[in-house]
Amino acid sequence: MALKRPLPALMGGVSLSVLVSLGALAYQHLRTNALEERLLREVNTLTHAEHPRPVHVTPARPGTFGDAVEALRPALLQQARETPAPSAEEAATRESVTEGRAPVTDLPASNHEALERGRPLMRQVLAATHAESGGLPEDLRPLSGPETSRRDALLQALRHVVEEAALETRLLVSRGEADQAVDTCVDTLALSRELALGGGLLGQRLSATGYGRVWRACADALDAASLARKREAISQLTRLQEGFPPVSLTLHEEAVAAQLHAFRDLLSDEARAQLPPSWFDAPSLPGALSRRLQWRQWVEDADRLLAVADQPAEDRRRSLEALEALKRGEFFRQAEALAVRLSPEDVEALDLRALRSEALIALTEVDVARAERGQWPRALRTRTKSLMLKPVDENEAHIRSCVQGMMPDPLVVTADGPPALQQVRDVP
Repeated sequence: MALKRPLPALMGGVSLSVLVSLGALAYQHLRTNALEERLLREVNTLTHAEHPRPVHVTPARPGTFGDAVEALRPALLQQARETPAPSAEEAATRESVTEGRAPVTDLPASNHEALERGRPLMRQVLAATHAESGGLPEDLRPLSGPETSRRDALLQALRHVVEEAALETRLLVSRGEADQAVDTCVDTLALSRELALGGGLLGQRLSATGYGRVWRACADALDAASLARKREAISQLTRLQEGFPPVSLTLHEEAVAAQLHAFRDLLSDEARAQLPPSWFDAPSLPGALSRRLQWRQWVEDADRLLAVADQPAEDRRRSLEALEALKRGEFFRQAEALAVRLSPEDVEALDLRALRSEALIALTEVDVARAERGQWPRALRTRTKSLMLKPVDENEAHIRSCVQGMMPDPLVVTADGPPALQQVRDVP
């Protein structure tokens, strides 16, 4: 007769088996060897990454944009220190003049003087965009290190150059020097593009802001330029558009940098020694066990985000909503990596930059077609379907956005004629 096990003994065996299984599962989740190895590989890859992109001028200058700007760093920082911050009223006036909402005569004399003093350095920075390869100075990259004061100071100086160059474009248009205005505005767009190449989300945001600051002045310059300059500009603008990095690459940079900021103290001494020197210092933080779980979650979240980041706008919106729903259904989630996310504001800014880039190309192509054939083209030849052309009469056509809120005021293109009539303006 078989012996019957007492029920408590049987339950104890089951409980022990469950505990062993849970322990094994927890051990697998708490192990970070694979995460450590992956992080080191990605740091090495991104640290040594190059940023080739189409050059918008011929011939290109040898070297990289980053090397050229690094040589100008002392002058840029000195200019930033010596330039007083404008008042809110002065900043508003500059913006209105730059975008064509106010006449150039509204600009205070002090602004003209500041632009005159800064023009040589501004032109040197714009000429740096003619380099044969992109890439920012090392300390402008997300993986440069935990200390950001040098990065912030140089980025602010470059942002000032973008604003000055946009204003310079407007002044050149007002003086009837349209071809030179196109030279300046195209280089300014190129500078905005450079900020996105390896600069992480901050670089992408500054890039989108730069496009927003210069594009209206650039539109006026393009419409008023000679036919030959317009033809050349179409090729240049197309090459600039092709040089923007995919959003997934930007988020990858941010994801790796976020791991270094938050978890480098969890690395072994041997692994930490393989990091760039700026990351060697790694004070130990409490809660190592829970932070290992958090590290794994951050990597999984980033992988899911990178997989959908480059989708078309509507597909990406649905995918991001699905990812948020997935997170809400997961138990025991740790705090998320705030730097590794694509906020609605970022999505809108990047989509708007793409739309503005397309709109400038479309405007120039329409203007050239009208000059060559004597009539407006029937449709736009853009990559996006969100822009449409609507001729008003033989001398005027509108370029509108089909996406509500993206470009509420259409661009108005007038057929080439006397310089005073060659304008692009906003329609209320």
